[in-house]
Amino acid sequence: MALPFEQNFKDLKMRKSILGQLTALSLAVLLSSCSSTPVVYDLLILDGTIVDGSGSPAYASDIAIVDDKIVKMGDLNGSEAERIIDANGLTVTPGFIDLHTHADRNIRDNPGVENYLHQGVTTILAGNCGHSPVDLDAYFKSFTDTGIAVNLAMLIGHNKVRDAVMGNENRAPTAVEQRRMESLVKTAMDDGAFGLSTGLIYLPGTYSETDEVVALARIVAAEGGIYASHIRNEFELLIEAIEEAITIGQEADLPVQISHLKLADNTMWGDSTRIMEMFEAARKEGLDIAVDQYPYTAGSTGLANVFPTWARAGSREDFQARLDDPDIRARVKTDTIRKLNGARAAGDLSRIRIASFENHPEYSGKSMAEVTRMNGYEPSIENGAEVAMKILYDGEGSAIYFMMVEEDVRNIMRDPFTSIASDSSAIPFGENVPHLRNYGTYPRVLARYVRDDGVLSLEQAIYKMTALPASRINLPGRGTLQEGMMADINIFDFDRVLDNDDWANPHQYATGFSYVIVNGQAVVDEGIRTAVFPGKVLKRTQNE
Repeated sequence: MALPFEQNFKDLKMRKSILGQLTALSLAVLLSSCSSTPVVYDLLILDGTIVDGSGSPAYASDIAIVDDKIVKMGDLNGSEAERIIDANGLTVTPGFIDLHTHADRNIRDNPGVENYLHQGVTTILAGNCGHSPVDLDAYFKSFTDTGIAVNLAMLIGHNKVRDAVMGNENRAPTAVEQRRMESLVKTAMDDGAFGLSTGLIYLPGTYSETDEVVALARIVAAEGGIYASHIRNEFELLIEAIEEAITIGQEADLPVQISHLKLADNTMWGDSTRIMEMFEAARKEGLDIAVDQYPYTAGSTGLANVFPTWARAGSREDFQARLDDPDIRARVKTDTIRKLNGARAAGDLSRIRIASFENHPEYSGKSMAEVTRMNGYEPSIENGAEVAMKILYDGEGSAIYFMMVEEDVRNIMRDPFTSIASDSSAIPFGENVPHLRNYGTYPRVLARYVRDDGVLSLEQAIYKMTALPASRINLPGRGTLQEGMMADINIFDFDRVLDNDDWANPHQYATGFSYVIVNGQAVVDEGIRTAVFPGKVLKRTQNE
């Protein structure tokens, strides 16, 4: 039974197919006209089991590559090539496309992005949750000398645009400030951004009203972009936050992508069916809306998010002044206790694990219950709020929050409009104690949810990792295996793929991926990272 594809993906697939046939035919004619000798391809992948990304059943085929493109598929035994990979017994898929990353934070320091490569990711979309470089043109040019190992696409982040114009102010923009923000978004779209991202739960985006975002989204819609949102609330007000995202999409008339969809409040656990029905109803009304998800019951964000947003407006000095005022400090503590009893910890400090804390590296890897004890208190919620105010007074930390349930993770994953995405960054190996998703998102889906538990078929999972995310941002040339497409390819042993998950020791590369090919070059070869950096900066304005 065919998967219920979106119409825009069908249209995109048809365009890709026509382009691919013409490109492959042109190459074949050119090569045959130059010589009567047999064609010598750059790379042949022989005898693999092809899962092409479309959702169709797996089949046997060979793949021929010239330069950075797939030029021929079919029975190619006996053909000549500079290199031949024997894929007998292995699965061959498109390279995975990660719609939700924060690699823009640190990819220039780690352009090899081994944590992505070893799990088969060949293209990443960064600039999510409202945070991105504002000057994308300068950012793209910064890769000229270093190169990158994967393909990089970008969103323009509302939070950073707002901060550039208004700072961390808790107020509506003036008309002049609104126009300045719209101008920055327009420039970013002209520079190649694929859309606008918001982090309406983060500073300073949380201080914006819906109409401010709608105005910016209209700029993006006019340029053919997408609206990707870390919605305003993933907790007790999740339904209202989804309704806001739907409103923005309808009023601005552009596709909506709900980032890392989760039900992260104990009062909402088990309601994922009702949530997915909201998206289906919006689609019936004509809105192009979909979601992405990482396959874990834990999320990760700043530790300061245990505090109410009103307490964090302005500068760090403003925050400290509030904590120095006994009356305001008491209000902060009351609101923090409420969040720890609900959204952030469900009443249990052991549900929060410190991922990093620059001023106190000894906290990394410890639960908030353990940190509370380290500061001389019993680990009650009230004491946890007190310790949070103490340690975050003049420091910053990130944390892992165990705040979802498996039932909802699986239900969201089964939906045909859910892409797999990591919400990770280009982290340096061995530093701090980060979320497992940085290393294991894609192999975890393949190993646990496909191979072991059968939540998805292999074809469904690969579709959610390739063709579906490509269609969400209208990324031509990638996402499926067919003639004329870019040669971003994974070759792995499905029976051996493993994410090696260990919360106490998260810095472990996934295993099972024998070859990862980016733009025709092997960045992982027989399981080992090579020295090449063949990734490209992808721009919405490019027709590739």
